[in-house]
Amino acid sequence: MQLEFYKIQGAGNDFIFIDNRDDNFKENDPLFVKHLCRSHTGIGADGLLLLENSRFADFKMRYFNSDGYESEMCANGSRCTCYMAYLLKIIDRKHSFEAGDGVHSGEIIDTEKVRVEVILKKETNLLTFPVDFELPNSISFIDFLNTGVPHLILECEDIDLVPVDDIGQALRFHSYFMPEGTNVNFVEKKETNNSIELKVRTFERGVDAETLSCGSGVTAAAISFYKQFKPKNKNINITTRGGYLVVTLSDDFESIYLEGPVKIIFKGTYIEEEGFQ
Repeated sequence: MQLEFYKIQGAGNDFIFIDNRDDNFKENDPLFVKHLCRSHTGIGADGLLLLENSRFADFKMRYFNSDGYESEMCANGSRCTCYMAYLLKIIDRKHSFEAGDGVHSGEIIDTEKVRVEVILKKETNLLTFPVDFELPNSISFIDFLNTGVPHLILECEDIDLVPVDDIGQALRFHSYFMPEGTNVNFVEKKETNNSIELKVRTFERGVDAETLSCGSGVTAAAISFYKQFKPKNKNINITTRGGYLVVTLSDDFESIYLEGPVKIIFKGTYIEEEGFQ
């Protein structure tokens, strides 16, 4: 079997993109998806994006983490999928798309720059932080919220010194957040008179490692710090290890948008052979 794909990245979050409007991809095989995302024996990526037909929007995006399992939403992944849909002439610059958490709006801002709507889920039984987990003195709990997927927000004094993998993995699999688990975001804040700027590092659920950026994670961080500090500027600039993103939001969080870069890396053909496990 030969599989046509694109490799694409959004602020360092890298994905395998497949146009699946003909419904030929075997997405019900987590082991195969996991194999595709492996760096050394597959294509290599943080996750897999499928573009499919939708009855409710211009197209449907389905996202699979590199562990092989489907997730409700990926904000950087949706920006990449919107960009590919535009290049494939499926959509106009302004459009709508369906994801696992609902229908979103999107917009192609410029060459390799895309903005998408992010939906803040209204939780009825909000989690906070496990009482049996001790954080270092330089790190403190800020918030737990769902921007399509669950995110734990922690503030730190010097983000470059944080042991993201150690703390992130321990909290991602902590019994308090199970069975769903959680993404873990470490945030360093810089305040000015009218705005806040954030640096964010994320330990991603499903990838189960630090990624260069996480779109839903930086959006969750922006919401959490906006709630706490109420800056006049509603455009929050965010630096990740993979690039720069901007979150724009309203006071009631009914309007939330993530904007940032997208870039196609290459196009290829994957050839499946027997015994890939």
